[in-house]
Amino acid sequence: MRRTGLNKVLTIIGNMEQHGTEQHVKNACKEWLLASRSVIDSVIDALQDEQDRPRAHKINISKE
Repeated sequence: MRRTGLNKVLTIIGNMEQHGTEQHVKNACKEWLLASRSVIDSVIDALQDEQDRPRAHKINISKE
């Protein structure tokens, strides 16, 4: 079963090379990676901003 899957992948790659779609797929992968990186950077920035915000602290005023 694995061999059949591998053959299908190799056939698809061969067809892509023949039809020039290989470059389109590479470009699409690059765009996806760049978009993913942008999202990750935004999440990191948001988390860092959250850490930098001052937080309210509970003040205990009871006399013990």
